[in-house]
Amino acid sequence: MNRRLSIAIAFVISLFIAVNAFLLFSDQSKIQKSVYVPAYERMTVGTYEEQIAKEGLVAPADLYTVYVGNEETIDSWIVKEGDWVSAGDELAYLQSEKAESQIAAWEAEEEGLLQQQSSIEGTLYELQSERASAGRNNGTNFKTTESPDGKEVDLNVNVQVDVQQDGAYAQAIAAAEQELAEIDRELAVVQAQLSQPSARAALISPIDGIVSNVNRHGSIVSADIFSGQKEIITYADVKEWQKIEVGNEVVIQQDGIEKPLEANVLSVSEVPAPESEWKRAYIELDPKKAKNPLEFYEVRVAIQSEQAAIPFGANVNTFIVVNEAQDAVAIKQNWLTNVNRQTATAFKIDKNGNAIPVQLTIPFMYQDRAIISDGLAIGDVAVDEQNLRGYASPTRVFLPMPLEMPSRTAWKSFGWKNYLKYMFIE
Repeated sequence: MNRRLSIAIAFVISLFIAVNAFLLFSDQSKIQKSVYVPAYERMTVGTYEEQIAKEGLVAPADLYTVYVGNEETIDSWIVKEGDWVSAGDELAYLQSEKAESQIAAWEAEEEGLLQQQSSIEGTLYELQSERASAGRNNGTNFKTTESPDGKEVDLNVNVQVDVQQDGAYAQAIAAAEQELAEIDRELAVVQAQLSQPSARAALISPIDGIVSNVNRHGSIVSADIFSGQKEIITYADVKEWQKIEVGNEVVIQQDGIEKPLEANVLSVSEVPAPESEWKRAYIELDPKKAKNPLEFYEVRVAIQSEQAAIPFGANVNTFIVVNEAQDAVAIKQNWLTNVNRQTATAFKIDKNGNAIPVQLTIPFMYQDRAIISDGLAIGDVAVDEQNLRGYASPTRVFLPMPLEMPSRTAWKSFGWKNYLKYMFIE
């Protein structure tokens, strides 16, 4: 009897479990299930910055080269490398018998530079006008012109006017502006020499700055002068160039500086950087070796703070802030699905306890997190979508119970009376 009763009870229990399992897990079941999700986050506000870390070099804002025909023209040098000079200071005395011929050469050079300046300004105006009215296809061609002293304007532009060729115009305009700036520097040097009384017969500094190099021998002798204003020079590849803009905030760090220096991006070149000692030094310092030797675009950073003296040529750590979000929320990148540029899908828990998909707007990524500008708000609970794959939405979920163990000090300070109160009375 006992044996039969035991078998009957076991059969009834098994049947009960089987029926409930069928009702719960069958395809026809209308009972809503809950999915356990072990990973979740409640959205909290934060400030996020996307930075590009670069090697930077302290460089002068401008470099001026003062020169004469040959070393026989120089009677004696007054300055040496590292000397500070002011505009109008004498750098070297000229041989008296060579002074007149040198002044004549400067006058001819001034005339040639003025012609080049006028020609490039006209070219620049034409390029800007054509770019502004590039709604129709036309052609324009600018050739180099030769000045009386034999120098050529290093500019040859042949651009088809097309809306889709705006980049070609930008590159041509940048090249013209760069050439014009170089001519302006050369013109300032020559006009400084011509402004002195002929009786003094000396090389004159056109600016306030530091003598960086004196070339005392050869067919052309010269003195290079760094302007007193310092900038940070670095180089960007194509991907970085697309993100960096004039005005971006920059943080400068270096050993020996107590706190970081504040700076801003001053200029971003649209043409590949020419060969220079700065570019060669950067290539040696840059841990990423570029495959394309032309893929170096000069970026200039203006230092706002003069809290620390940094010598020319010093290597500094440069952090360019290309994206910033204040009072924003963020989610782990691997919780996203359907990622497409600046949009993606994630799951959050609605007021009914269901996990529902939401469309997100993502302006940028920061480390392993995606910054959210739309789709999730402060206080929303986001969950890992990997746990919800294969379930129809909306899906009811349940989360692990929060567990926080108080410290030993907190246990003792709470007091036994409070323990009794909350265990038995409340």
